[in-house]
Amino acid sequence: MRSLIKPICAVVALCSTMAVKADTVSELEQLVNKWLKIESQTSELNTHWLEQKSSMEQTLTLLNAEQEQLSTLNKNREKNSSDLSKKREQLVTQQGELEKDQQNLNSQLKQISQQLLSLQVQLPPPLLNSWKNAGDLADPQLSATDKLQTALKMLTLLNEFQQRISIHEMAIKHPDGQEVWVKQLYLGAAQAWFVSEDLSYVGIGFPSDLGWQWEFDNSINAEQVALGIAVQQKKRAADWVTLPMLSYKNNAQQGAK
Repeated sequence: MRSLIKPICAVVALCSTMAVKADTVSELEQLVNKWLKIESQTSELNTHWLEQKSSMEQTLTLLNAEQEQLSTLNKNREKNSSDLSKKREQLVTQQGELEKDQQNLNSQLKQISQQLLSLQVQLPPPLLNSWKNAGDLADPQLSATDKLQTALKMLTLLNEFQQRISIHEMAIKHPDGQEVWVKQLYLGAAQAWFVSEDLSYVGIGFPSDLGWQWEFDNSINAEQVALGIAVQQKKRAADWVTLPMLSYKNNAQQGAK
């Protein structure tokens, strides 16, 4: 009996050992499967991370580039704003200077206009007519530009008249009331002589405080005045002409006093 029991116990022990081993193998298989699954998940995570990392790096690069562009734009905007402010300040300064120059011009133009208007009455008739055709400085409707242009025309006409000897004809009033047609010889705008065609009337013209004056004076050599006019008109050869100057008239007036 004892001899039979021993083999049975051995078999039972062997079966128990095999059962234990089978459980161990099963557990190992489960562990291996779990490890493989974890490795697979880890690999998937790494792959996903690498993909995400590349995408994020590209996004970060784009964001940095955009930030740099925005920074540049902001700097340019600040610079442009500063330049505009400086330009605005320059324009304001220039405008102030222009307004000041305009005021000075208006003041000087007003002074010149008054001087020219007061001078008009002393001008010889031909020059006075030219001035009237140039414009009216007393016209309140004239702009500053028009007044300046008119004043320049008048000064030009005066300068041209002063630089030449000119001949004109017109009727002047004799002290007896009759109108006498005479030829006039102007030496600039400060001296003139006149003579009638038949040499019966002769005289001198000059500016005064009362305006331009014509004065008949038979003491003046009418032939010399006529000769001077003929020479100037190239109707006679050049020759010496003797005519009284304005100083003669001033001395005569002083002597009369």
